[in-house]
Amino acid sequence: MKKHLKAFAALLAGALLLPVMPLLPGHAEYGEDDTWSYNDYGDGVVSVTLLDKETAGKIEVPEKINGLTVTMIEVDCFNSCTNLTAVKLPDTITVIDDYSFYGCTALTEVNIPQNVQKIGMKAFYNCSAMEDLQIPANTGEIGDFAFEGCSALTGVQVADGNTHYKDEDGILFDIDGTTLILYPSQKTDTQYAIPDGCTRIEDYAFIGNTYLEAIDMQHITELGRDAFYYCTSLKTAEVPDSITVLEGSVFGNCTSLESVKLPQNLEEIGEGCFYACMALKEIEIPETVTAIRNYAFFNCPLLKTIRVSANVTQIGDYALGYYYSDGDQPSRLPGFEVDAENGTEAFTYCVNNSIKCTGGVTQRSVFVIIILCVVGLVILITVGIIIMQRQARKKYELN
Repeated sequence: MKKHLKAFAALLAGALLLPVMPLLPGHAEYGEDDTWSYNDYGDGVVSVTLLDKETAGKIEVPEKINGLTVTMIEVDCFNSCTNLTAVKLPDTITVIDDYSFYGCTALTEVNIPQNVQKIGMKAFYNCSAMEDLQIPANTGEIGDFAFEGCSALTGVQVADGNTHYKDEDGILFDIDGTTLILYPSQKTDTQYAIPDGCTRIEDYAFIGNTYLEAIDMQHITELGRDAFYYCTSLKTAEVPDSITVLEGSVFGNCTSLESVKLPQNLEEIGEGCFYACMALKEIEIPETVTAIRNYAFFNCPLLKTIRVSANVTQIGDYALGYYYSDGDQPSRLPGFEVDAENGTEAFTYCVNNSIKCTGGVTQRSVFVIIILCVVGLVILITVGIIIMQRQARKKYELN
């Protein structure tokens, strides 16, 4: 009986101690001092995380902690340190992990050591005060959205000797120059031509640039998701015929966009593709398009008519003829019309959403019909005059 009581007491003590034991990430050794917590993952990988994220202003990351050499900035290390203005990293750092500086909106100074091999996903996401960026020679991996939301960024510089990335006039490319990765938000050029040899624009590449008015991308064969999102000064664009899908909000919130030429082989217009293009008055959708996704032309108040061919078999929610009139509730756009044939997907969409469908009759087609009628009338009058002249001539000859 005593043996069983001792065993039960041991189990109870373990259960009481369990909540206060640290949760170890994998087989890492966890520790902390007054400023940092750290993880020793073995094989010389030691990461740190800042403990006090509310008051931090200027921080210097230690080269060693508890006798261990620090090599990694841990996931979320400085996440949402909104008062953080400057960070000095030791030369021993080789990895800046995911979300490390996420939301550090006051950060203006950070050195990326030459030994850094990886910059993780969203590592500097929404660091909206950071004006310049230096990519070291040893950096071979930059995660998705690593610098998205860096709205004060004027240029990117890549160190000589980097075998994965390069910069051209402050714009970040892969080493071969075939992919444009990042066009800085505060680059002030109003026009830009994609260089020869560049065939891909990466997802979100131009996001938030407020200066660019026109873009020449005739050599592009791949156009990334949301590539020009929030380019509020962009007025004109011509998408090359090699593009078959516009993914996501490629031109979303391009509030100055007046005209865009879509590719003749386009098959799909993505979700929110032209969302809030406030200046867009007309657009020609190619006959090859089969899908128009949710919110594709939402909140385009000047776009009063649009032609949709019978080849379109999918039209998403609020894709056509809706805008925000008051508050956050979508409303039907006054005076909006869809030119579509009876029995098509577009016709059904109009019926279901109480949107006027002209059934193939638009102002343009009416104008053509009027012209044809006028031409026909002129021909009839001309023929009538000729007949009357011949009859008058015969009558004159008989007399």
